[in-house]
Amino acid sequence: MTRLSLDAIKIISTIKSTGSFSMAAEALHKTPSAISYRVANIESKLCVKLFHRNGPMVTLTDEGEFLLQEGGWILNAVQDLESRVRNIPKLDSHIRIVVDKLFPLDTITQDIRDFIGHFPGANISLQREALNGTWDALKDNRADLIVAIGQIPDSVQAKTLMLGKLNFVLCVSPSHPFAAQKKPVSKNQRLNDIVVTIADSSHQLPKRNIGISPLQRQLAVCDVESKLALLKRGIGHGFLPPTLIEKELASGALVAVPVEVQKGDEMIWLAWHPASKGSGFNWWHERLTRNSDIFSLIGREVVRDGGYPWCHS
Repeated sequence: MTRLSLDAIKIISTIKSTGSFSMAAEALHKTPSAISYRVANIESKLCVKLFHRNGPMVTLTDEGEFLLQEGGWILNAVQDLESRVRNIPKLDSHIRIVVDKLFPLDTITQDIRDFIGHFPGANISLQREALNGTWDALKDNRADLIVAIGQIPDSVQAKTLMLGKLNFVLCVSPSHPFAAQKKPVSKNQRLNDIVVTIADSSHQLPKRNIGISPLQRQLAVCDVESKLALLKRGIGHGFLPPTLIEKELASGALVAVPVEVQKGDEMIWLAWHPASKGSGFNWWHERLTRNSDIFSLIGREVVRDGGYPWCHS
């Protein structure tokens, strides 16, 4: 019998996050004495000290930090397994897709029509999340396939293909003060103005902010359509891919202005859980891989394996 259990790792993790046995007991719906007894029992079985005790407050020892760091991967794997068991698609042709909100719905409308024609009896779930919210949907098994942007979070178990990349320009309305100046927009000017952002929709993973300084005032919206509507009315400034707003730039509804500190490119990923399968999954995997130029927005990119070494196809 092992000396360490998932419950023990969870208790240690809760104590660390709350900072005391009593607060951990409240979070776990146990008594403080039960938590103290459980920790003493774990330390006795492992023959190590896991916590430094300073009155009611506690901190992890080096051994405790190591245990929690390694044990966190085990907890994530078990939680991922539980989630997948609860949410296994019932029919082979059913599919759940999550696409980053930076991409308009029109991006895959024709693909949806083709899928329905190919699988007339199938159900399809299409959701849009923002930034790490897209990866969060895969981690929580609310998606079979995702089209996500940015760095792959460490705790997400996935297989990936890189579809391309996005570059960004700073956009404002022609009526915005930035549009009239000839020199690049400085960092201080941006700090004195409000930036329109798409809010990260993640629940579990750390939230991201794209192209925003820590002290930047921001107006957070739910999707790219809302961001465009505000920018066109002269409210604030924001970064967007230039080919996503070709019509607005051509009509003069928006203008791209030079900036001293440019926002970096973002990678675009097609990602799925290693256990994903079925005719619906296979159809969408092939279609989205073949149509990677639609998502890259800047032209066809070479599709290659991405992600971490243990996630390769």
